[in-house]
Amino acid sequence: GRVNVTAITTSHGNTSLINVNKNVLRVLQTVDLLDIPVYSGAFSTLVQPGVAYNPVAFHGLDGFGNTNLPHPDLSKYLQKQHAVSKIIEEARSSKGSLRILTLGPLTNLALAKRMEPSLLCQLASLHIMGGNTTGEGNHTACAEFNFNVDPEAAHIVLSRDIDNCAPGSLPVNFTTTNADRSASVVLEQCPIYITPWETCLRALSVTYGQRTELGNVNTPQAQLINKGEAENLKRKFFNHYVSCDQLSAAWTLDLLLGDSVLPEHERASYVPLCKESVDCRVTVELQGQHTRGQMVLDRRSCIPHSVPATLLTAVNQPYYLRYLRLAFGRKF
Repeated sequence: GRVNVTAITTSHGNTSLINVNKNVLRVLQTVDLLDIPVYSGAFSTLVQPGVAYNPVAFHGLDGFGNTNLPHPDLSKYLQKQHAVSKIIEEARSSKGSLRILTLGPLTNLALAKRMEPSLLCQLASLHIMGGNTTGEGNHTACAEFNFNVDPEAAHIVLSRDIDNCAPGSLPVNFTTTNADRSASVVLEQCPIYITPWETCLRALSVTYGQRTELGNVNTPQAQLINKGEAENLKRKFFNHYVSCDQLSAAWTLDLLLGDSVLPEHERASYVPLCKESVDCRVTVELQGQHTRGQMVLDRRSCIPHSVPATLLTAVNQPYYLRYLRLAFGRKF
């Protein structure tokens, strides 16, 4: 199976926007995929600065473990179009087939939704790494980093505005096989799949020994990842190897590709990467002194603007390790 990556959009996050742009291009250069267009986006949060943090302490001055590796020419490879307008353009032209995976703050997507209120009705699915389910934070006491850095953005994305998908709100040229613009019913927002912080922290127990084995291969991918993670692997912030973005990306691929990534002789024994999930309405807290940026699980469906989402809660670890092997340039 294959997935067509039509674009990569960047934003501020655990390092500056310019560092993110450089690092994305470093990765694409390493895997010989510089033909994938990269669009620079939001350089800061929507409303107010996020909770102060020291990105140098975790990801280094360059946001890539202080590797200071050469990067492709930004003026040559960064697209002139802004990330937000590109998201809207792709959604409009995809006719309901576009899927978006977010691995950082949701600023770009929130801006796109404000400019194109029906955005989430135009997507096939939205996949988010962010938020939390039990009030355990990794940025503040109660909030996960991506949501807490720009809570307003997360709130906009995970809020249902009643008229967003009403008849006539979609672009004139937007059609799908299962929705009629002239119908009197309100169209549904796309499915939303969330990989929360607690799942990344507790549902997996990839040991540091397993991480070392994964990187013990002479591929460009492994060399790049090993350099970028070298300092953090020495410091061992957690009791085991924690991989948030990788897990969210792997779940997305597994949802899209299923057993088609396996050799034909293994497909009969395919077991999905997602072992357990929870379907629940969610939104994001904005006012709490200690809980600002926390994802709220609306289990009673009593918050009018909350949206339905599927939350990953348990993982088929042996199968996930195969995706990690792929990331390091090994065979699946």
